[in-house]
Amino acid sequence: MMKRFLSIAILLLCLVSCKKDELIFHNDVSFVTVIDGEYFTDAGVQYIIVENASDREIPTEGRLILACDILKKVRPGVFNVRVNGLSVPLTKDSIPATESPADDPICIESGWFSGGYFNSLLGFYAKDESSVKHLLNLEYTLPNEGNDTLYLHLTHNAFEEVPANPKDDTDEYSYLHTYACFKLAGLLPSDTEVPVKILWKWYDEEAGDPSDCKEYSYKLKLIF
Repeated sequence: MMKRFLSIAILLLCLVSCKKDELIFHNDVSFVTVIDGEYFTDAGVQYIIVENASDREIPTEGRLILACDILKKVRPGVFNVRVNGLSVPLTKDSIPATESPADDPICIESGWFSGGYFNSLLGFYAKDESSVKHLLNLEYTLPNEGNDTLYLHLTHNAFEEVPANPKDDTDEYSYLHTYACFKLAGLLPSDTEVPVKILWKWYDEEAGDPSDCKEYSYKLKLIF
C-alpha cells in the first residue's frame, strides 16, 4: 500500500464578512511556527492575530495548524488574521538512527517538507480504552563519503499493544490518525541538496498472511 506525498493544500475563498463589514482577502489553512509569540507560515508569511473566533487558547510557542481569515494586509508579507480553528500537531526533533529501533507498523498517509520539518499525516492502530501512549520518532542517517542520501526512518513503539492482524482484531483495536512534524532544519548546511529516502513499516495487504509487515519507502530530493 504505497502512500502519496502531497503538498499542503491551501483553501482560498473570496468572500465578504458581515461582521464589522471587513473585507476578507481569503480563507487559509496553514502550518505555522510560533516564535516568541509571532506566527509565521511555512511560506514565510507573518500572521498577526487580531481576533480569536475559535474555542481554544492560541499557543504562543511551537507548531500549529491554523485555519483563519486574512483580514488586512499590514505590509508586504504581513497580514492581520482572524483565527477560526487550530490544531496542535505532534512536534519533535528528528534523532540519529539507533541500532535496534522500535518498528511497529505505522502508515504515512501523506507527507511533505516545509518550514524545516517533515510534516505528515500518520495512521496507526491503538488498543481501545487503553491509556498506553505510543512513541513516534523520525530517525536519520546523514550522507557520508560512501552515501549521498539522507535516510529517514519513521519508527513506532506501541509497547506491545499492536494487532498482529488488524483484519481479525477490529473488536480490540481502532485505526487512528495524527499529524506529526519532525524537525530537519540544521541537519545539513543551508542550500544543501541531497536525495532523501523515507522508510516506514506497514501491514502488507498483498501478503498471504495479513500479519506480515512490509517496509515501504519513498525517494525524492530535498533542499535544506
